[in-house]
Amino acid sequence: MKAKNLLFSTGLALSAVVGVSSTAQAAIFTTNFTPDSPDPKEDIFLQFVTQNGRDSISFNFVESVNIISNTGLTIGGTSTDRGDNASNPPGGGDPAQFPSNEQLAAYLGNNNLNNIADTEDDGEFVIDLTFEDVIAADPEGTNDSLFFWERGFNSDITVQALDAEGNTIGNAFTITRALFALSPAGYSIDTTEIGGAQEVGSYGVSFDDLDLASDVTFSKIRLTALQGFNGPDIKVVAANFTAPPEDIPEPATIIGLGSVAALALVRRRQLKKGLS
Repeated sequence: MKAKNLLFSTGLALSAVVGVSSTAQAAIFTTNFTPDSPDPKEDIFLQFVTQNGRDSISFNFVESVNIISNTGLTIGGTSTDRGDNASNPPGGGDPAQFPSNEQLAAYLGNNNLNNIADTEDDGEFVIDLTFEDVIAADPEGTNDSLFFWERGFNSDITVQALDAEGNTIGNAFTITRALFALSPAGYSIDTTEIGGAQEVGSYGVSFDDLDLASDVTFSKIRLTALQGFNGPDIKVVAANFTAPPEDIPEPATIIGLGSVAALALVRRRQLKKGLS
């Protein structure tokens, strides 16, 4: 969504927060990124997500995209976009008003939070995303499986899981602008489609939100934006709860290093794996 409607829409979103149920609080998370104080026009790289005192450091990125429909009343629906001085993703090319499946997948399928899908205010779309690995529920039952960011926290988007054949499973869940406003991500972006920096909101989606049993796995989701959703400008990644367990140093190594140093070693290995 463009900046001209930011003040009005943000006011509506913040006023609606009062009516949001306490269960939505579980979807709030902290976005950890580099650099620490990013320029809204430059690259901003996701490092890990912290939720309920736990870090999600291994991510499952978008691998491919199937654009089912992508239209608008004026210019069009969703396009690829990046910070004014941010990098183009490999294979994504320059921002495109009418992106191909491959271009949109490139912009969504990386950890650069300043590579996004930008939607016109009157745009609407139905887009299926396939992730690199299966999406599973958190084995500990506390953290979300999908993490969304929305520029301006002034728009809505609907998400639903798909099975391997592309059939919908569970129920659709709409992340409203009021929900995005609950969890400012701590950074702003200024992209080629807008004339100034906008704050970014975030929201986590769980298996409960999607009405899925905890033993279900899937690798595809459907994103839908309708007229009246105000043009969501988004980034999405999934947590990778199916990644192999991290290597733990042998007891003798732990004794030799000392407990503090050993914990630091494990942490570095986790971060390296999560960002590779």
